Amino acid sequence: MRTRIGSSRYCSLLHNAVKFTNEGMIHVRAFVKDGKVHIEISDTGIGMDEQTVSRIFLPYEQGPSDESGKATGLGLGLAITKQLVELHGGSLSVTSTPGQGSVFVFTLPVADIENEIPDSMIEENPASYVAASAEAAAALSEYKGSDRPRILAVDDDPVNLRVLQSVLPSESYELATAVSGAEALSLLEQGNWDLLIADVMMPGMSGYELARRVRELFSLTELPILLLTARSRTEDIEAGFRAGANDYVTKPVDSLELKSRVRALTEVVRAARNQTRMEAAWLQAQIRPHFLFNALNSISALSEIDIRQMQALLESFGQYLRTSFDFQNTDQLVPLQKELELVRAYLYIEKVRFGSRIHVEWNVDDNLKLSIPPLTLQPLVENAVRHGVLARKQGGRIAITVADMGTHAVVSVRDDGIGMDEDVIRQVLQKKDMDGRRKGIGLYNTNFRLKQLYGEGLQIVSNPGQGTTITFSVHK
Repeated sequence: MRTRIGSSRYCSLLHNAVKFTNEGMIHVRAFVKDGKVHIEISDTGIGMDEQTVSRIFLPYEQGPSDESGKATGLGLGLAITKQLVELHGGSLSVTSTPGQGSVFVFTLPVADIENEIPDSMIEENPASYVAASAEAAAALSEYKGSDRPRILAVDDDPVNLRVLQSVLPSESYELATAVSGAEALSLLEQGNWDLLIADVMMPGMSGYELARRVRELFSLTELPILLLTARSRTEDIEAGFRAGANDYVTKPVDSLELKSRVRALTEVVRAARNQTRMEAAWLQAQIRPHFLFNALNSISALSEIDIRQMQALLESFGQYLRTSFDFQNTDQLVPLQKELELVRAYLYIEKVRFGSRIHVEWNVDDNLKLSIPPLTLQPLVENAVRHGVLARKQGGRIAITVADMGTHAVVSVRDDGIGMDEDVIRQVLQKKDMDGRRKGIGLYNTNFRLKQLYGEGLQIVSNPGQGTTITFSVHK
């Protein structure tokens, strides 16, 4: 004779005991009485008064304050645990004294081994406590393979995280979890994320505070935030939006609703990224008239003095136009060699025009197999030419380097031009200039796309009169 104890209800009671016991002891005892197994979990934590005990099994009630004075939410755990125990023919009760601790006891009927559920059924359905409709059970699996959206879920209750893992299948999403706001902030620095799902009531750092901290680093479109809230009052929802959330879902969570909102928010991120790539391609295609006319004038002048150089310039000019109008410029990644073709064509045209005022140094392995975002190297080189070396009467030198670092490559463009101070560096990474006018392709778009793709943008080091070095990393 034996019984089977679901890990979700057992862990929920243990989690509750640990949560409200800053120091002391937690005891777990089991015994059989009157044909039922009794599981007793006692702690020496902060305890509860009679009023709190009377409502502790109600869903989403605010629990007592801990010893630090911070309120902590009871969440779904105890309410779900009580319902599950009762559905299995048992009961759950609690006794508690403020300042002395609490004792939870739940009972379950002793199992009949002959009619016991096979282990395989339990293992295949670890989240069987999630109620889902037939429509919700069918995964929204539009995203497959390596293109799965990356989601970070934050909740101090591991049961709630397991629910999210069961609702958001791994074949559709890459889901990582954190049990605190501090851990979530640390994980956000490691790579690129498409969505943050955070519970509102968490000890230490609430979901509201976490959202405010995240908004200091990412905009609404760079990293959407979905809050899971136990309360649906207007003021609670408004507080979430003021903190920087994009959307909210109230508990108990309907799995189909959650999937739909997650899908909508991750599509917002992807749409923003696609728009930025299209913007870069469109701006590159808008070739500046004076650059076009100057190149044509150079070709015309060379036709009278140097036919071979004219032919070489005409070939580079044609290459520059073809690459600027290429539809691959809207792709997420292109081969490094394709980007180098555009840069070499551009530099050849400028060297013909300005002669010895421009010196170019290449430190690139032509055999390096690497893909980079399109139109990322070209803006850096163009910036070094126009605003760096050509801003000096005598011109200067530009060094283009692609260093293979094993797991990633580092791309850098260095010039010995006029350089920039800190205020100018901040301005070049803004979308508009100081007069509010929209910039060209510039450094803003490049920096934005790199941050979206790799979590890290351009690194600029510059000193007035000494030159500028702009660097970015590309994952291999």
